[in-house]
Amino acid sequence: MLIKIKLSRFIKEWISYKDLIGLKSRSIVILLTMSFFTIVSETLGLGIFYPVVEFIQANEDISVLAGQSKFWTVIVDIYSIVGVTVSLETLLLSALLMFTGRQLFLYVKSIYQARLRFFLYKKLRNSFFRKYLHTNTDYQDSMPIGEFSEIVAIESASSVSGILTPIELVSSVVMLVVFFLILVLISWQMTIVAFIVIFITSMLLKVWIKQTTIVGRKVVAANIELNSFLVNRIRSLRLVRLSGTERAEITEFNAITEVQCQKMVEKVMLKTKADMVMEPVVIALSLAFVYFSVTLFSMSLGEIGLYMIISMRLLPVVKAIIKQLQTINGAIGSIEVVSKKINEMNFNQEVNDGHINNFNIKKNIEFDSVYFRYPSSNKYVLSNITFKIPLGKITAIVGPSGSGKSTLIDLLPRLRDTTSGCINFDNISINKFNIGDLRAGISYASQNPQIFNVTIAEHIKYGKPDATMDEVIYAAELSGLSKFVDTLQFGYDTLLGDSLIRLSGGQRQKLELA
Repeated sequence: MLIKIKLSRFIKEWISYKDLIGLKSRSIVILLTMSFFTIVSETLGLGIFYPVVEFIQANEDISVLAGQSKFWTVIVDIYSIVGVTVSLETLLLSALLMFTGRQLFLYVKSIYQARLRFFLYKKLRNSFFRKYLHTNTDYQDSMPIGEFSEIVAIESASSVSGILTPIELVSSVVMLVVFFLILVLISWQMTIVAFIVIFITSMLLKVWIKQTTIVGRKVVAANIELNSFLVNRIRSLRLVRLSGTERAEITEFNAITEVQCQKMVEKVMLKTKADMVMEPVVIALSLAFVYFSVTLFSMSLGEIGLYMIISMRLLPVVKAIIKQLQTINGAIGSIEVVSKKINEMNFNQEVNDGHINNFNIKKNIEFDSVYFRYPSSNKYVLSNITFKIPLGKITAIVGPSGSGKSTLIDLLPRLRDTTSGCINFDNISINKFNIGDLRAGISYASQNPQIFNVTIAEHIKYGKPDATMDEVIYAAELSGLSKFVDTLQFGYDTLLGDSLIRLSGGQRQKLELA
């Protein structure tokens, strides 16, 4: 009953995660169908070795074999339908064709699975970035950049693998069952003994597989910590160097990578232990079978040969199942983190409830009894703010640090919404304007320029991608940047980013203004 409840819960959670990453039912059916044909072709390919051995023992006399067994009558009928005579050559050729078919199905399945995996990687990462851009500013402020980038780059891939692996597990389990049934038909006594031994061994493996879940979560936490540390320190290298704290930072980084290394090694050790235990067990059972089949069961050479072949083929199947179970458990931490972040972003999506698309101020902007406080604080940053910004004049907002100037400006493009009170554009509430059109009507020059790794021309065109080169040059002339650009070897095609260190603070401001 407990197993049934756990399985039911796993299936329910898997379906929700499957929908989360966008895995379609059609893709699952295709994978399972390919797996089915792979299993059938491999089973037939292995099974045909038994009649090959019997055929050799009967001195290739098909009439004797057909008289002894209906099985051979069926084989003769099948070969007759396709117009082929039963012979050693045709039997071996049949085995070759079966295994070739298996490899073909396996190849097609592997290619399809790889395409599906990378497509889901791409889809999930695109979804992450799109959702993040449309979350509200409060949520973006609370999200550490290092954590977000690590989840998008690493954990999203791990979570997709964790969702796809159960499909592979189903195929492996089906193949295991088919092989097990064949072994029962050959020697049910020895197969029952083998099943008991493997079951006892699996109890030990169950402990290691469960530990993989715990270690997997720790690996995720270590990855996030490492990435967050790197992003924070790289963004503050000048502070680190001027403070003379390089040695302390190196020591802390070494400590973080040491923890990550230990957890990764621990994860690999758990997987390696499973391989180490299962292989000797299966080989020992196979050798025991050879002994008892000769001394106790008086089995034919064909039965012994087929049993041994299937037993050896069973080994990689069992190892694959163990590896798949560990992959699933190891990915649980990644799936939990990805699921949590997607649900958080869905909950914190920016509300765009405005319906007016034509944003054009003709009179003034009015703040009417505006109050604002951050969700994490009970203290108002802005309290009863009432004033007007008239058209055609320069209005400056002045005040000491921390008085709420930046917060007040953030309210104009609705990066933040008022806690109470109204902001009106020509007596029309700010909430009635479509956010996209509202922001498109606002020019913004940051006191801390946000410059991407693009060319100077591309950066200037960031707010107007269809701008002509003449417009770019004119904007640079107006901002006072053009004289500096003219001194550069590649002019407006100069790449920013790493070369940004060549720009002074004033030049950055002029670039941002352009």
